[in-house]
Amino acid sequence: MEIKALILAAAAASCFAAKPGLAHHGAVAYDRESTLSLEATITAFDWENPHALIRFETDGDGTAHEWVAETAGLVILVRAGWNNQTLQPGDRCTVVGHPAKNGSHTMILQRVVLADGRELGNYIP
Repeated sequence: MEIKALILAAAAASCFAAKPGLAHHGAVAYDRESTLSLEATITAFDWENPHALIRFETDGDGTAHEWVAETAGLVILVRAGWNNQTLQPGDRCTVVGHPAKNGSHTMILQRVVLADGRELGNYIP
């Protein structure tokens, strides 16, 4: 019986020791020194784990560009006032976030300013 308890304790300890290896990837791919504010038309709002994705088009230079903004986890969004119907295709808004370092049309979201002026953050208020 003592051997089984020892094996179980060792297995549990190895799981806890491995936890740091499973840490979240963070936001190192994004330029935290730069912030973009883009007038956007929502094309899709993907409410899924581990992060919701806001897909939108912007035409600041006269040419339509497709963008994707990565949000915080769904639990954080819900606590900040979001739900799976917050953004709909065709909605006009301003998307504010940190752009990807590699120059792709992706960003990590800071906030969305809706057409009625309400702001929804990407954090727990």
